[in-house]
Amino acid sequence: MIPDFYVLVFLFCHFSKVANLIIKFAFEKLNSETDFSPYTRIDFHDENMSTSKYLDYVTMFSDSGWKLVYGSRHGGAQYFQQKNAQSPRDIFSDLESKNLPRKRFINFALTYVILLFTDFFVFIQAGYFNWNNLFNLRSWYLTPGLWNMKGNVFWRAFLFETPFALLRSVFFLFFLIMGIYYILKAIVNGNDVRESTINDK
Repeated sequence: MIPDFYVLVFLFCHFSKVANLIIKFAFEKLNSETDFSPYTRIDFHDENMSTSKYLDYVTMFSDSGWKLVYGSRHGGAQYFQQKNAQSPRDIFSDLESKNLPRKRFINFALTYVILLFTDFFVFIQAGYFNWNNLFNLRSWYLTPGLWNMKGNVFWRAFLFETPFALLRSVFFLFFLIMGIYYILKAIVNGNDVRESTINDK
C-alpha cells in the first residue's frame, strides 16, 4: 500500500507529486544532467493531527530545508523534498526518529489486520462463503430457480442479486488478501527496525 521509507533519487527526472486517492507518482524531467535532483523522504503518521499541529509539523520540516510534496493531516504517508542542494539529505536526525515512521506503520498495519480478519471470520461464521464454492460462480447466487429463468425475468433477477453475490464472495477474498498483505508489511518493517537498531550498536 505505502512505499518503503527509503530515499527516492532520480538521475534524469525529479519527483513532483502523488495523485490523490490512488498511488500514482508524477515526475518532471530535468533540463540537463547537472540540474539539481532533490532527495525525497517519506514520513508516516497513523493518527489525525489538528490543522494547527499539522501546520507546525510542516513548518518544522520547511525550516530544515524540506518542502511538503504530498500529505494530509489525517495521517498516512507524508512526502517531503529537498528545497535546494544545501538542504540535508535526511529528514531524520537520529536512528530513533528514523525508525519512528516504521513503528507507526506497524501499528497502523496491525490495526487493519485485526479489522480485516475479524470481517473474514464473520463472513465464515455467517455462512456467506464456502471454500468449495469459490470457483463455482453459480453458487454465489442464492435466488431460488435463478438459472432456470428465461429472458428479462432472468436478467432482472441476475442483475439485482449480483452486488450481493460480490459482497458475499469477492469482498470476502479482499479481506483475506489485504489482511495477509498488512501482516507481511508489518513483519518487513519490524525486521528493518530491528536490523537498523542492531547495526547501530
